[in-house]
Amino acid sequence: MANGQSKIPLILDFLFHLFDIGFEFDFVLMDREFYRVELLDEIKSMGGDTLIPAKSYKKVKTMIEDYLSGNVSRVRLYKFSTAPGGRNKCVQEVYLIFNAKRGYSLLGLKRAVQKGTLTLEDARRKVYAIMTTRKPKGKESSWMSRTSRFYRKRWNIETGFSDLNRINRRWKSNYDNVRYIDMMVRILLYNSWKMNKRLLQNQRKKPERVKE
Repeated sequence: MANGQSKIPLILDFLFHLFDIGFEFDFVLMDREFYRVELLDEIKSMGGDTLIPAKSYKKVKTMIEDYLSGNVSRVRLYKFSTAPGGRNKCVQEVYLIFNAKRGYSLLGLKRAVQKGTLTLEDARRKVYAIMTTRKPKGKESSWMSRTSRFYRKRWNIETGFSDLNRINRRWKSNYDNVRYIDMMVRILLYNSWKMNKRLLQNQRKKPERVKE
């Protein structure tokens, strides 16, 4: 694909192809690279919903700060639209869900802001927002938790691939058999590291026995 070329037609063609061969989809998970309201609108017209991380635009930042100040709910309705001055105006209503970054909790950040131990700006930087075209169903807290877990699962898959890509460095040898052996050694070392990491984590989780 050429630089600057829109990816939307390619993605839509792929989705239409999946429909043609009998596939159905309920949710389409995307990253910020596909942050286009036109794409979300087309997927919605096909009967599907999308889940995507929200970009930190000024309005989104303000909504997060309002939440941390204790004024609003964790879920906010947000109108996602094309850039001003565009030829084809497109608006899609989405729902923002606020989540704390790893190592923090939303409740802890709100309390820190209220106590004055953390500035509103510093707390906001520890919060991210995801957005979905799917309307809340049932109990709001349960819906938020399900949607956030679903997104986290997708993110873990992506970071897993990033982890694997770390072992795929360039080879200096031009011989295929040497490259093959090199790759096998890398895979063995990587798997050994992951297994030992899990064993150490499990050891830390075991409660210490109290001697009588």
